[in-house]
Amino acid sequence: MKKLLSLLLMFSFFFHISLQAKQKNLHQKKYKYEIAAVLMFQNESFFLKEWIEYHKLIGIEHFYLFNNSSTDNYKEILKPYITSGEVELFNHSGHTHNQKDHGKIQYSIYKKACKLASGKAKWLAIIDADEFIYPVHSDSLNAVLKDYEDFGGLYVNYIPFGTSHIEHVSDNRLIIETLIYSTAQVVNFGKSIVRPERVSDCTDPHRMWYYPPYFHVNTNFQTFDWLPPEAVGDKLLIYHYCLGDINHALNVKIPRRSKWYDKPLAADTYLQSCENMNELLNLSMQRFVPALREKMHLND
Repeated sequence: MKKLLSLLLMFSFFFHISLQAKQKNLHQKKYKYEIAAVLMFQNESFFLKEWIEYHKLIGIEHFYLFNNSSTDNYKEILKPYITSGEVELFNHSGHTHNQKDHGKIQYSIYKKACKLASGKAKWLAIIDADEFIYPVHSDSLNAVLKDYEDFGGLYVNYIPFGTSHIEHVSDNRLIIETLIYSTAQVVNFGKSIVRPERVSDCTDPHRMWYYPPYFHVNTNFQTFDWLPPEAVGDKLLIYHYCLGDINHALNVKIPRRSKWYDKPLAADTYLQSCENMNELLNLSMQRFVPALREKMHLND
């Protein structure tokens, strides 16, 4: 029994030393990108260019984009970013007949993106085209993420934005400068920014599974299984432009959800049900507007 106990203690000691060495190597490792992002998209030309340029502005350097049967002008929008090497574009032709099918495709794509990013990107943001990461007190996403490097991932809460009763965002205006009404409170739901080599599986688009001893936390360093113990928004948020403008909601969002739920949604009723997203005038994104307008050549 003493020999067995000694062997177990020795094994535990060497395992601990090995784990410490691996963690040290990960901290010292030089990555090609500090932060990358993955996006699965379908007919999101409304958001696509602004989404890329905004996230470049806060420090995301590389984008793994997975097209899912789009019929809009996404190729034209993405061409310069593909040429520059900032975007890697993949095509996934799977059709989504409902939300469950959509989720399965997302899971496989996110797992593939984690493998692609492992060893190349320190962080991988797993978000949608209508989701814009918002650093509350900094203009740099990396400055916020530095506090969470020891974990598997960081879970970031939403603030949903409504249509602001705007029919159509004009071509010479940004989405983030036009859609300026949101919910009054942070929502206790969100998305993940992960250390990709620490992700073991994806069975949900909002949170990942991690290799031991890693796990995810929210910005208050609280860990959890499904939902965080509280909604927090003091350091980092995801501004979720759930509907876009009214035109985008009517022509893209509502038809997509009607297909997912296998029943037609009455547009007026659906928009009315989202009115809480137009509750508060929220101008916090405006500090990014001048630089983003310049990046998108809207001042020319």
